[in-house]
Amino acid sequence: MDYQQVYQRNIGIFTPDQQDALRAAKVTVAGVGGVGGIEAVTLARFGIGELSIMDPGLFDEPDMNRQYGAMQSTIGQNKAAATARILRDVNPFMKLNVLETAPTGRAELEAFMRGSDLVIDAIDYVGFDYKAMFAEIARDLGVLNLTAPIPGFGAIMMIFAPDRMTMEEFYDAPADRAEWAKHRPPLEKLLGPGRTPRGLTEFLEGRRAYLPTVAGAAALNGGVLATEIALILTGLRKPDDVVTAPRVTYVDMLQRVYEVYDASDI
Repeated sequence: MDYQQVYQRNIGIFTPDQQDALRAAKVTVAGVGGVGGIEAVTLARFGIGELSIMDPGLFDEPDMNRQYGAMQSTIGQNKAAATARILRDVNPFMKLNVLETAPTGRAELEAFMRGSDLVIDAIDYVGFDYKAMFAEIARDLGVLNLTAPIPGFGAIMMIFAPDRMTMEEFYDAPADRAEWAKHRPPLEKLLGPGRTPRGLTEFLEGRRAYLPTVAGAAALNGGVLATEIALILTGLRKPDDVVTAPRVTYVDMLQRVYEVYDASDI
């Protein structure tokens, strides 16, 4: 099997040199569940050269409505291990680094992320302290950190640059780091008045035990975020044109919305 043959349909949208840039790139994906899984697979289909993925979770039945690697055959299996098998089948040329646990220490997590051109934060929002550690390391490594929750029928893409607004500032993290473990990011603030799905509000207020999500939003997320990464890596997205926090990119299929706005104005 030949790399150029597999990715020949990319040429004409990408130049051969741009495709080579994708093949030479490394991306770290922290979490391969509802959003990270489809993001990783989409990057693999772009022809990315190296992926590092991590996830300590196991697939269960409620994951099957949207998570790329969740199937009858993978229920009870570690998400990173099961997704790795899919990724190897999709892109056999790709170097794949897999962690079935979440590194608890900063040094171990930084070692896993090191060498990445970009990183993706697909970590659950109930683990804000871990998200903050991931974001801090990304800043220290000098790389963009992308994340995209999927409220309702849409996706909100945030990109944190090392020299601009931090993820902690964006999510109104408490001044006391000891409170970060229980901090709930104010996603309803980011969406603005009248755009917060009812299920998201109920989850944020503690009246619903889970965050409602659907397959269409997860697939949309993979397309939006992975394509942005491909544009950045190939140079089709110029550095000055990257939308970084506090500005966000918002797509909503129900409302037929595609917009970029400044979340600090909300």
